[in-house]
Amino acid sequence: MKKIFFSALTFFIISCQDEKKEPEIIPTTETSKALPEFAYPVDRSHWNIGDPGNTKLVLDMYHAWDANDANGVAGFFADSASMDMPDARRLILNKDNVYEKFSKGRKQYANAVNKIISAISLHNNDYDEDWVQILTYNKWSYQDGVKDSSLYFDNWRLKNGKINYLNSLEQKPPRQLLKTLENK
Repeated sequence: MKKIFFSALTFFIISCQDEKKEPEIIPTTETSKALPEFAYPVDRSHWNIGDPGNTKLVLDMYHAWDANDANGVAGFFADSASMDMPDARRLILNKDNVYEKFSKGRKQYANAVNKIISAISLHNNDYDEDWVQILTYNKWSYQDGVKDSSLYFDNWRLKNGKINYLNSLEQKPPRQLLKTLENK
């Protein structure tokens, strides 16, 4: 009887030790510094690093644009969205016109290529908003073969995993920066 008991106990102990444990995840708390007094009022001053999944979502949208997939681009947008463009136009998008707007806009280009320089997801605590900021060097060719390029700083706001706002700023890259961008 003792042999059976010790055999069962040994088997139990060994089987318990073979169990693979998940690594313990210890939550870390960000230590936030008190903000200094700024010389100007700042509307959105309390930021944290956001969800990297939001960055992936926006980069996937750029990829769909470059691949001439207007339907794919449209799928990243909320049922209602607005886009403030560099030329001071505001585009209002809704579920009924988003595909049409992107399809029409993309048809003017024979090709487009974004070279992403930086991409970061941020969360604003003041308004409980998720943003992705992208700095990209965009090169494109029109249907008539004319080529052009520009540097864009795009601020994307997301809600519930969908894009609902864009503020886009454009700059022609200075000659020295252009050399750097073209050589990488």
